[in-house]
Amino acid sequence: MTAPPPSTSPTPSAAAAPDARAQRTAAEAVPQAEAAVPRVPMMNGLVNGAIIVAALYFGRDLLMPLALAILLGFVLDPLVSWLKRHGLPRALAVFVVLATTLALLAASAFFMVGQLRQVGTNLPVYERNIVQKLRGFSQTLRQPGLLDQYSRVFSKVEREIDRAEKAATPSTASAPVVPPQRVEVVGEAKTPWDRLANGLDRFATPMAVAGIVLVFVFLILLDKGDLRDRALRLLGGNLHRTTDALADAARRVSRYLGMQLAVNAIYGVPMAIGLLLIGVPGALVWGLLAAVLRFVPYVGPMVAAAFPLTLAFAVDPGWSIVLWTLGLILTLELISNNVIEPWLYGASTGLSTLSLIMAAMFWT
Repeated sequence: MTAPPPSTSPTPSAAAAPDARAQRTAAEAVPQAEAAVPRVPMMNGLVNGAIIVAALYFGRDLLMPLALAILLGFVLDPLVSWLKRHGLPRALAVFVVLATTLALLAASAFFMVGQLRQVGTNLPVYERNIVQKLRGFSQTLRQPGLLDQYSRVFSKVEREIDRAEKAATPSTASAPVVPPQRVEVVGEAKTPWDRLANGLDRFATPMAVAGIVLVFVFLILLDKGDLRDRALRLLGGNLHRTTDALADAARRVSRYLGMQLAVNAIYGVPMAIGLLLIGVPGALVWGLLAAVLRFVPYVGPMVAAAFPLTLAFAVDPGWSIVLWTLGLILTLELISNNVIEPWLYGASTGLSTLSLIMAAMFWT
């Protein structure tokens, strides 16, 4: 009697081995598949960034006045709120604040034009002083010394180079020189209406931008509560926290801009008084211009300092007014940058004044 053949059914361990290998193969294939798939979030971010930049570029004619109006709204809103707390309706408070601001700007512009006109009448005297100083510079440079030696060496080298170029260039027969004919284009005579139209075109764009900014500021100040509610509904989420965050941000921005205005005024008033005592013409104009231009970072203070220094150079036949003006500007810059700004900005933002001074000293 023969024995039955052995059973060929797979054991549990032999059946589990292919499953384990399949799982390992699938696990190794997952990172490769993820690496092969493009990073969609990164591409979405780049596309969104390009769309935002394009929108800002093509909409700059509208967005720039809107941004300026928002900043002015932060500056003027505390005055509107103060008048509203004292019993004025919000619309009347907005009208009073805007009318007062426009009146101050118009008076400042009228005063600056008068001062600049007065400075322009004395330009012939200033021209003589500038010519005398430039002649003094030229006489100083003509004296024998180190600069004279350098100029002689450079002239000698230049003559040698010209001589070598002439020797290397073959001589050719000179062609007859034809004198050039003078051509003059005479335009049509402009009528007074054409001149008036050209003048209006020149001032049309700034006046249009100023009008747009004024309308935006009026609407922002008038409908502040409605704009805040619409922004809250747009942001969604926890309305209570969002309201507190927006109110705190608006309060901090208004406080910062108010402190910056105070810092610029503290800089501009001593500048005007100092220039007036030194004897620089148009001192009040340069003080006001210095206070306004300090809103422009880095470039503004340099431009504001260039005007009185140039005028001091032209006014005085000597150098005393120039040196006094330079000393005044440097003193005010040191005091404003190292004392006034850390003190007021620290008080408005809650930072330590000592830490701001140490940071300024470290980075300078």
